Amino acid sequence: MQVRAFKAEGFAQLSYLISEGTKAIVVDPHLDIGTYLNAAEGLGVKICFVLETHRSLDFVSGGQALADLLNIPVYHGVRRDCINNYTTAVEDGDVLYAGKLKVTVLETPGHTKDSVCYQVANTRICDKTEVIFTGGTLFVSNAGLSGGYSGDKAYISSVLFQSLNKLMHLPDHVVVYPAYGAGSVCGGELMEREFSTLGYEKQRNPRLQIGIHNNFARSAINGKKTETRWPP
Repeated sequence: MQVRAFKAEGFAQLSYLISEGTKAIVVDPHLDIGTYLNAAEGLGVKICFVLETHRSLDFVSGGQALADLLNIPVYHGVRRDCINNYTTAVEDGDVLYAGKLKVTVLETPGHTKDSVCYQVANTRICDKTEVIFTGGTLFVSNAGLSGGYSGDKAYISSVLFQSLNKLMHLPDHVVVYPAYGAGSVCGGELMEREFSTLGYEKQRNPRLQIGIHNNFARSAINGKKTETRWPP
C-alpha cells in the first residue's frame, strides 16, 4: 500500500491518494483535482471512490468534481448537518473495498457532527488496520477543537473526548494521517511532521494526556492544557 500526501498551501489542508495494485482512493480532495488525476495516471491506478472525513468551513471539497468526472461515489459521515446530492452516507462499522484496500468507517464526532475516521488495511498482506485518516479529530501533536458547529460547548467537547477515546483503543502501530498540518487554523501548535503513529501520539500528544473530561473540555474550547494523563 502506498500513501501519497498533498498539502494545499495557505491553509495547510492535507489530502491523500492511497493505492494498492491498480486501485486507488482519494481522501479529502481539494478543488484542484488534476493533482490526483495526474498522480493516479503516473502510478497506473484507477481511483475507485472518494472519502470525506468531515465538512470543512475553511476549504471546498473537490469530491463532487471527481465524482462527476470519474462517475465514482463520494462517502461522507451520516451525521452531516447539510444535505448534498453528491455524497453517500456512511456510519460506524461500514466497510468499503477498492481492490485489496479495505476501509472501515469509525464515527468520531466532536470537531464537527459528521466527523469520521477511515481505517485502511491492505488485505493483500493481512486484514488488520495499517493506517487511519483522522480528518479534524486527531492531529500530530494536537487534536481537533470543538468549534466546528454551534451548541453547548461542554457537551460537544464531551463527544470529542469520547471519540478520541475510541482512537486510543486502536493498536499503537497504526499510522496517523490527519487532514491538517502546521499552519492550519483548525489546530494550534501543530508540528511540521505531517504523519505519526497512534502509539507515539498516545505517549507524546499533550491533548491525549488529558484524562479528566472537565479538563479536556477547557482544552477543546480554548486550547489550554493540563498534565493529567489519559487512563490506560
